[in-house]
Amino acid sequence: MPTSRSGSSSGGKSSLKVKVLKKLNIDGNAIDNAYSSVLPLDSNNDGKYGYLHWNGHRIMRLFDRNGKKIWQVYNGSGRKQSSEAYIHRDSAAILDLDGDKKDDILHCWQSGSTKRLVARDGATGKEIRRVNLSGQSNGPTAYCRVAVYRQQKTKKPIILVAHQQPGGSAKCNKKNWVDNWTRVVAFDTKLKKLWTKDTCHAGHQTAGVDANNDGYQEYFFVGKYAMDFNGKTRCSLKGWSKTDHVDAIRVAKLDPKSSKLTAVAIGMSGGGAYDASNCKWLWKVPVKNPQELAIAQLDPAPKPLSVTVTQRGTEKSPKTYVLNSKGKVIRKISRRIIPMQNAQLDGNKKNDELVAMFGEVFTGTGKQLLSRSWYWNLKGSKVKQKSTSNVYDRWVAFPLLFDVDKDGKDELITWGQSLIVVGRPG
Repeated sequence: MPTSRSGSSSGGKSSLKVKVLKKLNIDGNAIDNAYSSVLPLDSNNDGKYGYLHWNGHRIMRLFDRNGKKIWQVYNGSGRKQSSEAYIHRDSAAILDLDGDKKDDILHCWQSGSTKRLVARDGATGKEIRRVNLSGQSNGPTAYCRVAVYRQQKTKKPIILVAHQQPGGSAKCNKKNWVDNWTRVVAFDTKLKKLWTKDTCHAGHQTAGVDANNDGYQEYFFVGKYAMDFNGKTRCSLKGWSKTDHVDAIRVAKLDPKSSKLTAVAIGMSGGGAYDASNCKWLWKVPVKNPQELAIAQLDPAPKPLSVTVTQRGTEKSPKTYVLNSKGKVIRKISRRIIPMQNAQLDGNKKNDELVAMFGEVFTGTGKQLLSRSWYWNLKGSKVKQKSTSNVYDRWVAFPLLFDVDKDGKDELITWGQSLIVVGRPG
């Protein structure tokens, strides 16, 4: 999300409520629904978003804004995701893939044991084109990691797909995993392969670099490697262990008085802030065993941005730390707030909030503005819900924040065993 700006209104609410705008009844298997993914999709370019709902290579369907099923594709023998994917889910991308200026879908699918990258028409669900991918459709090579960036030079999208390197599990110090982006393969929107780059121990995330904030990227990070759109490595994060990957990375202009773009990355190596242009180490993250991070305007704009870092859950009494733009700890919060992204929900446009796990919202001081109670006990009418002791079986851990009605205000979109729910915080 864009960070807050100076000159905006101040004085936020002490708590948030949510107006439930839509409750979309979904069908199918309760647990499969909870471990599915959702993306907003405008299949007719009319500003009215439906909801793409899919699970692995098993099922994909589109519901309109009122919950009517528009189309569905089903592969009864296809791989699906369940409790092993409570946080790590297959990704997909929404973009125009056939030139009609309407949303289409780019995702992974399978035919028998063959894994495929498929371009699918958003309005009908029909395949536009496909290309086979290396790796099997089941097991550790089956994960779908897709990133799409719009290139500054050409103004065209480029598609990046994570692969495992040939040679099996022995490669990359026995961590030859798709989820670590150990090989990057680039395609154009016609699914023509452009280049391949091996990137052992890269990381779980990519991050585009948009120096002038015009919506087009000059280059990108895949984990600890900064790369250009021809597949050349610009640099790698200085001081990072050669056999360790990046858990999380964000790129931002931390200080509004400076033009410098900073990449903040964390992992088992510790991590810190780096000059995004050359990967030079600027400062070290002073947090033991960090795992998640967010960059947000937690001090009133135009003060510099803050970095929120959360310790790994294996730590005894894991905490959340707020760092200033120079890496100094300015606040320690005695709970593990896993930040999903920054947000502007409480009416104070000089400060951001943090949207965390299960859509809970916190201020930069750790005060909880919104709990999950507004949706947690809702049930749909088409699926009998299954009661389990696993909290991830009920609702998605990381919901979406998206302006579905284009009114300038973001809605929270969450989903579970029997419902997709759209709510407006305020």
